[in-house]
Amino acid sequence: MRKCKNFGQQMMYLLITGSLVLSSTVWADNQAKTKDMSKVEKEVKERINEKIDQKRVTIIKEAVAALEQTKKAIEALKKKDKQAAINALALVTGKLEVVIAMDPEIANAPIDVRMEQFDLYATVDDIRKAVKTAEDLLEDGEVQQARRLLSGLASEIDIVVTSLPLKGYAEGIKAVAKLVDEDKFEEAIDGLYELLSTTVITRHIIPLPILRVEELLKKAEKLAETKGRTDEQNKELSNLLDKAVIQLEMAEALGYGDKKEYKEFYRQIKKIRKKTEGGKFGSGIFDELKGSLRNFKEKFFKDFNKSEK
Repeated sequence: MRKCKNFGQQMMYLLITGSLVLSSTVWADNQAKTKDMSKVEKEVKERINEKIDQKRVTIIKEAVAALEQTKKAIEALKKKDKQAAINALALVTGKLEVVIAMDPEIANAPIDVRMEQFDLYATVDDIRKAVKTAEDLLEDGEVQQARRLLSGLASEIDIVVTSLPLKGYAEGIKAVAKLVDEDKFEEAIDGLYELLSTTVITRHIIPLPILRVEELLKKAEKLAETKGRTDEQNKELSNLLDKAVIQLEMAEALGYGDKKEYKEFYRQIKKIRKKTEGGKFGSGIFDELKGSLRNFKEKFFKDFNKSEK
């Protein structure tokens, strides 16, 4: 429990952390009843699966084989089977040489791709209150309480790619082979375990609210291009833009990108509303906003995608 300065602050912390959990059920139930959002979620999942498939294509089977042979070398060394260990290490070296020959410029060879999803079903107000509470906690020196609260503030897909650092791995295998030749099996085992820990993990972060905005805008654009829209279609267009704004507000509250860019998004949506009010229609109305979102994503990926050991 946080040692708040007063009882009111303590209760606010409990209410906010609780509301983030409670809102998940309420939001999910509401969204399940909304036809538009149901379709959007389906299309977002399809786009994510496409991105993951694209990353999986980059997996290099020779690098995967090198990793497996490294593990076999460890097992052989545990049994003090020197020849089996040498054979496995030779195969590792051969596999790495094949990878380098295929692409001399490659630094890291992908061996695995997985997806991690973090989604927060809460209102924008819930998120803003949670962020404010976390800031208060940090000011009070309650770092761990703030960390636990902030850890849940994410709505994203992380495509996690694990790779072998080719140069370092190849050099390490050569050093281990020398140890094996000198019958220093325990040192060799330690060396191989250390090599296995040098894999590079790259996270490709994709904010879910931004993907949802793009899908909502696709539907809205089709309606905006429709001549002679009915009152029902005009209402649907307005609702789609409203939902896009909510998703943008959520992305902004969660800190995905620069607040200045969001102001521009809102301005452009307001401009779209004006161009389509009263049944007005036309093509190219969404081009400026789509371009802004595209630039935003490119910048975001550059700034937020990261590699780690």
